Amino acid sequence: MKLNRIVLALALTGLANFAFAAEPLFSVTANRSAFAEPGELLQMVAADPANARIEIVSANAELISEGTRELILDLPGGISVRAEMASFERMESGNEVWTGAIDLRDSKPGAHSETEIAPLSNNMIAVRSGDTVLANIRLAGQLYRLVPVERGLHALVEVDESKFLPDESDDGYAEMVRNANPVALKEPDEAVRAISTIRVMVAFGPAATSAIGNEQQAVDLAFTEANQALAATNTDARLQQAGAIRFYTQSESTSYSTMLSRLTNLSDGFYDAIGGQRNTNTADLVAYFAPASTSLCGQAAAISATSSQAYFVMSPSCISGNFTFVHEAAHLMGARHDNDPTTTPFSFGHGYVITSQNRRTVMAVNNGPCPSCTRIGAFSSPSYTTGGVPIGTASFNDNTRVWRTRAATVAAFR
Repeated sequence: MKLNRIVLALALTGLANFAFAAEPLFSVTANRSAFAEPGELLQMVAADPANARIEIVSANAELISEGTRELILDLPGGISVRAEMASFERMESGNEVWTGAIDLRDSKPGAHSETEIAPLSNNMIAVRSGDTVLANIRLAGQLYRLVPVERGLHALVEVDESKFLPDESDDGYAEMVRNANPVALKEPDEAVRAISTIRVMVAFGPAATSAIGNEQQAVDLAFTEANQALAATNTDARLQQAGAIRFYTQSESTSYSTMLSRLTNLSDGFYDAIGGQRNTNTADLVAYFAPASTSLCGQAAAISATSSQAYFVMSPSCISGNFTFVHEAAHLMGARHDNDPTTTPFSFGHGYVITSQNRRTVMAVNNGPCPSCTRIGAFSSPSYTTGGVPIGTASFNDNTRVWRTRAATVAAFR
């Protein structure tokens, strides 16, 4: 998917005479040797069909700090923009997370209403681990990624989001629907609303471990991206990693249905200890990173899961960027795809496609009626807008309401 260069050029015109005090986070370095003899990590980046353009850069990881208020991002195509710090967090892992808003100077302060989520199209999440930075950068809806590779270098990637794999296969989704459970529609009292913290135990198998250079750095980015999406429409929920990453060495399957059967059956000889570890970690949900799939990104055990079903499996190639991590977690809550006609457990629990803007919410899928729509980091809701257009309907497309209805219950699984 190509960035609208004309619109972006107009937006950047106002930056021409602005004197940046910030420093560049990364700069292009010699590409030839890195591509001539690529290491394993760069080979995996290059093999991903969604990665449309790759440059090799050196990154100044020390700039990802609490004291950095502004960063310059020099992106492919001669685009240079400024990111202003929105938040800084030091994770339990010790990694540092810097989030920023990208200033296109295309609107006046206060131009967006409180319900407008348009700023999500221009933001950045960067996770520093030692001298490396893993980042997702969104500019006018176009996704760029900064990925650590070998020799202290980083790959700067322009992503073609239309080539992301489906979140689930059709058969996998049908299995989730069959495993769905009825739940009581008991919404929280508006007067006593509170944020529910849902703890997620993260587990890696041997295949995913070898596919990810720094597992904890990737997980920290996934949680931050998920929580931004949950906060965008005030879902009253947040995800928290439950303890350190667990690593398993048992044999794995590329069938995610098989993996989920093994994970949820605690007496079949596969992953039988996971229940005890989940209790020790007081984890409400379990996310397992399995061997990479060539046809899908993930699968949950059920829609509107019980505590014993609260597992989802993911491909390491989809850990962040397409919001699949929080997408699968939302299925366990009771959220459905935009093209799913089923109205249980929630008649309103579907994703939404904003047809006029070629965009879709977290639970709307690219194997649905709009395969070329860009996914935005927000859940469907009739109370929020993008470009002045609602991102949901009250009757059928309100996944924000699903989270508000189920979050407290799921947060009490452990």
